[in-house]
Amino acid sequence: MKNSIITLIFSLLCGLTMSAQQDTCAKAITLDAVYVTAEKVTYFHSKPNFVMLDFEVNDNKFFILQKKFGINTDYRVLITDLFYEPIDTIFLPQHIEPEHIILDCMNNCQIVGQDSVYQIVNEKNDFILAFPSEKRYYKKVMDNILFVTDKYLYLNELKLDGYVSKFYRISLETKKKENLFFSDDSKSYREVQRELKWHEAYMHVVDNICHSPSVEDWEVFIKNAWYHTKNCHLAKVADTLYYFDHLNCRIEAYNEGLDLIHSCEISYPEKQNYWRHTIYQDRAWGTFYTIFGTTLNEIDIKIGKTIPKINANNYLSQKMIIYKGNLYSLKKRRDSGNSEISFIERTKLY
Repeated sequence: MKNSIITLIFSLLCGLTMSAQQDTCAKAITLDAVYVTAEKVTYFHSKPNFVMLDFEVNDNKFFILQKKFGINTDYRVLITDLFYEPIDTIFLPQHIEPEHIILDCMNNCQIVGQDSVYQIVNEKNDFILAFPSEKRYYKKVMDNILFVTDKYLYLNELKLDGYVSKFYRISLETKKKENLFFSDDSKSYREVQRELKWHEAYMHVVDNICHSPSVEDWEVFIKNAWYHTKNCHLAKVADTLYYFDHLNCRIEAYNEGLDLIHSCEISYPEKQNYWRHTIYQDRAWGTFYTIFGTTLNEIDIKIGKTIPKINANNYLSQKMIIYKGNLYSLKKRRDSGNSEISFIERTKLY
C-alpha cells in the first residue's frame, strides 16, 4: 500500500500508554492414529545452486527467498503460482542481506534484512522491492499488530516474555483505544524464575564435578518443556472475531460490536509438554488447527471438538503455513556430499 501503512499505524499508536491489567484447565482426550504420505516439492528451477531460506504464501502465489552459493553471495525472491510455475524473479541488490520473508497484517510480503525491511510490490505484473523502512522502527510499529479491519486495528501486547497478554484495538476513525481480553499466565512465569534460581544454586554447588547446561540453555528447555506460556489467541474470519481462551478452555465468537455470538468449551491435553497452545489458521478458508504432539488437529469452532488430520512433523519444520486446505512446511536436509537441500513439503488436509 503506497504511502506505507506503517506511517498511518504509527500515528495511531503514538501517545498511547500501554499498562498491564487472570492453572491450565484440561480434559483427557484420546487421539486416533493418523498416517498420511506428504507430497514433497523441491524448488531447483534452472539454477540448482540456489538454496531456499524462507517462503511465504499469498494471493495464490509462493514467494521464495533463496541464496546462491559462491564467493559473491546473491539473494533472490522466486515467485511462482500454486502449481510451482515461475511467474517472476526479484534479484536483491548486493547491499541487502535478507534474514527472512514475512506476511504483514496488511497481507503484504516483506523482506526483512539486517537493518531494513522492504515490501514486495506488484506494479503492472512486475514485482519489485519498495517502501524501505528502518528495521527497528518497523518492529516498533508492527510487532504487536494482529490484523486490521475497516474500522479497527487489533493488537496484542505481550509482557513477562509472553506469559501475560493484553488484547486491545484502536479505532481508525476516532483513534481511541479499547481493551478487549486479558490473559495472565504469570504463574508459569514465576515457576520458570524459581527453577532458574534452583539451577543456578545447583551449578554453584556441583561446580566442576559434573557437566550441567548453562542457565540460558536450561531456561530455554524449561520454557519449552515444562512451563511454556498458555497464550490465548485472537483471530478474524470474515466479520467475526474468534477468541481462543486457553486458560478457561473456551472458544468465543463476537461481532465487531463485541456482542457474543457463540461460545463453547474445548478439550485440551492434560500434560503440559503435550501441547504448545499454538493456533494455526488457514489463510484462505479461515479454518483453525492446532498441534498435539506431532499430530495436526482441526478445531471445530462450533462445538470445540479437535479432529486429528495428519502427522505434521512440526519439530523438523522451519516454517509451517496452511493455505487452501494444504499444509506447507519448509524443511532442510543434507545430501551425501553434505550439501544443504531445502524443500517445501505439501500435505493435503482434505
